[in-house]
Amino acid sequence: METETIEDIITIVFIVVFVALVIYIIVSSMRAQKTPRLPKVETGHIVEPSLAKSNPIAIDKVLSFGKKFVVKGKKYDASSYILVRADGSSMKRRGINNGDIVYARKFDSAFGKENIQPDDILLIYLNDDRYQGYKIRVCRKYNHGTTNELETYYYDSDGNERVSSKPHRLDLVQGIVKYKYSE
Repeated sequence: METETIEDIITIVFIVVFVALVIYIIVSSMRAQKTPRLPKVETGHIVEPSLAKSNPIAIDKVLSFGKKFVVKGKKYDASSYILVRADGSSMKRRGINNGDIVYARKFDSAFGKENIQPDDILLIYLNDDRYQGYKIRVCRKYNHGTTNELETYYYDSDGNERVSSKPHRLDLVQGIVKYKYSE
């Protein structure tokens, strides 16, 4: 009789551990779906923050990740945005910290590249022999309609503006960074 009791206890402990493991896997899976893996965007070196006129606005609440978000009480449809995760801290001066999720307004028929202004933070996609992936850079100069290139800059480790090694072609600019979300 004592053997049956020990076997019953072992069976109950096994079931409890198994159920706890299943619950843990389900909860972990739900968390992973809430914040999906996002492409990283290279920002560069660490610098101290400053105030610029086009810093991204902090998102108050994500209603449905990648679908809806709220800024200052107004709901936005995230389908008009490209979401990437900041990798580096050179844009800390502009309010973007390492690990922040950046929402860049995509260009479409309602929001064209003519909206690009000096001091905007641009999301640029490069795919060449030197770099493959997203970068964010600040627009220094863009002559609408007269050139197909933009002068951009980033911040070095001392917080100084550094002009990008070469101008970026307009067709590589994917959007303008408008919002950020810090987890």
